Amino acid sequence: MFAGIITRFLGFYYRIFLSSRIGAEGMGLYQMIFPVYGLCLSLCASGIQVSISRFVSGREKCSLKTLAAGLSIALPLSLICSVIIFFGSDIISSTYLNEPRCSILLKFSAISLPMAVIHSCVNGYFLGKKKAFVPGISQFIEQLARVATAWCIFFMANEHLSDDIVSLAVVAVIGLVAGEFVSMLVSIIATIIDNPISKRTLKGNYYCSVKRMVNPLAKMAFPLTMTNLILGLVHSLEATAIPFFLNKYGLTYGNAISIYGILTAMAMPFITFPTTVTGAVSRMLLPTIAAAEAERNYERISKLSLKTLKYSALLGMFCTCFFALTGEKIGKIVYNNETAGDFITILAWLCPLMFISGTVGSILHGLGLTKTTFYQNMAGSLLRLSFTIFAIPIYGIKGYLWGILASELLCTVLHTGSMLNYINKNKEISGARN
Repeated sequence: MFAGIITRFLGFYYRIFLSSRIGAEGMGLYQMIFPVYGLCLSLCASGIQVSISRFVSGREKCSLKTLAAGLSIALPLSLICSVIIFFGSDIISSTYLNEPRCSILLKFSAISLPMAVIHSCVNGYFLGKKKAFVPGISQFIEQLARVATAWCIFFMANEHLSDDIVSLAVVAVIGLVAGEFVSMLVSIIATIIDNPISKRTLKGNYYCSVKRMVNPLAKMAFPLTMTNLILGLVHSLEATAIPFFLNKYGLTYGNAISIYGILTAMAMPFITFPTTVTGAVSRMLLPTIAAAEAERNYERISKLSLKTLKYSALLGMFCTCFFALTGEKIGKIVYNNETAGDFITILAWLCPLMFISGTVGSILHGLGLTKTTFYQNMAGSLLRLSFTIFAIPIYGIKGYLWGILASELLCTVLHTGSMLNYINKNKEISGARN
């Protein structure tokens, strides 16, 4: 959590710095590549990371073999995706993103994909062992390298940079690659330090053991991967649809890209800032809940879940009040942009829903209810997509903001209901047996 807070502050500085250098339209172009990048990362690493974390929890002897098995699945997938994005960037940018200028940005982002996958898998490994220091420090170093790289390019090579928006946005993507490279190195070094491997270990039945771990890991990762993949696909469709439907609403395409950049790169980072707290809790909850579920200790699960729910709701209500009262001032002071302030004020109501659905979703994953979260998150995403298609042409970007709120409300209600139903049902069964 501490690392996350520092990283977010660095991120705010970085976004303020970028917005002043490349403008709202440049930020919009930069943000447009992330649905594609995130989609590939979801396919390659999201499910594997959670599965590694859950398998490692309580299985110390198999932890390194679990990590190796996870990497043997995730790394080849990432290399394939990286090649497809790099050589197919022109087609992807012109047909899927409907923005040919993103082609060069996609090429650079493709380089960082395998690095990000290694980093994600190692994070899952250390979180499963409840050693949160490594994911925390690697996250901080990644952001620091990203900011430092972009800063150095802008200031040291300022005379050689053109004023072209695309060229300036490329610098931001180079920062992304540098950050992923450094965080990957930190993750690898931390794993080596945590597990000094002898030659005898490597010559033994280590490979066979890893081979046996692949199937159970893949079986658990598959529904999680499909969940994140389909959700990522829906989000990427949103990213391409929002500028398109804003154009239908009456904005020029350049203004539509600028509005998208203001929303995703300026307003949303402030709203999601408190998730550094709830996100840290969620990551540590998953292995703890998984271990308690394996012991059939539903009383402990109930206490942890209700306590998490209560504090997530309290934090969310506090953040709602804060952003609702200060949103306009934040937009003017931080970004010198009134539109960003308006977005922050409207999205303030998102905080309690976002915090509760995030932590409860992690609890459901720890309980093994991955299919449940998949269907519920899918329902929320489809609801938001329907607002994108039908509300934006009539009400503009506010139609999409209403869609975000409606989607999070639906997911929060469904997640919480499923969690309470599962815990109460199993507590009754466990009590009857006793």
